[in-house]
Amino acid sequence: MSSDITLECPAIAKMLLHAARYPQSAVSGIVLAQSRGGGDDSLNTVQLVDAIPLFHLHLSLAPMLEIALTQIEQRFKSQGLIIAGYYQANEHIRDTVPDFVALKVAEKIAENNNDACLIMIDNKRLCLSLQTAPIIVSQLTSEGKWKSKDKSSIHVDPSYLEITSQLLQRKVQHDVCDFDNHLDDLTCDWTNLQINKLLDTLAAASQD
Repeated sequence: MSSDITLECPAIAKMLLHAARYPQSAVSGIVLAQSRGGGDDSLNTVQLVDAIPLFHLHLSLAPMLEIALTQIEQRFKSQGLIIAGYYQANEHIRDTVPDFVALKVAEKIAENNNDACLIMIDNKRLCLSLQTAPIIVSQLTSEGKWKSKDKSSIHVDPSYLEITSQLLQRKVQHDVCDFDNHLDDLTCDWTNLQINKLLDTLAAASQD
């Protein structure tokens, strides 16, 4: 599709923190967007506002994925948020090609969202001092193929990269919980609200 993509701080930060927590493994997750209503501006931009880490052990377990997607949808519907895409970091540092799992999950999401995004994390550009967002974002074309979007249509505020760098330097990635963690210990919060609160604090501090 032709939409521009804007990533808010929780979306970019939690994706990268998830990848940084498990550098030896492939990781996956979901990105959430505001449910778009009326207004000309809303028709031209997809605003990705948060990310939900899913797995780092077995990315292809369909039953667990179905349960996770259902829980995510039910949890955030009342907040006006929808599942808007899928992210994945591959196991090998130089591999940014979406595999069968990434494509199938993204296609499933696209069945309910024409602007669905497939985001691959570029591990070799993930570092403690981020200058650019280490992501490759694709959307479906009218021919049904996933095509990488031009960098000019992907918008991440530089302050969000600075905040994410601070979190990586503080090793906050070790506090990230995904669905795999939750299945091992039900007290683990896969929404990672504590990280959202920390992001709000850092964002407020950066504006002072």
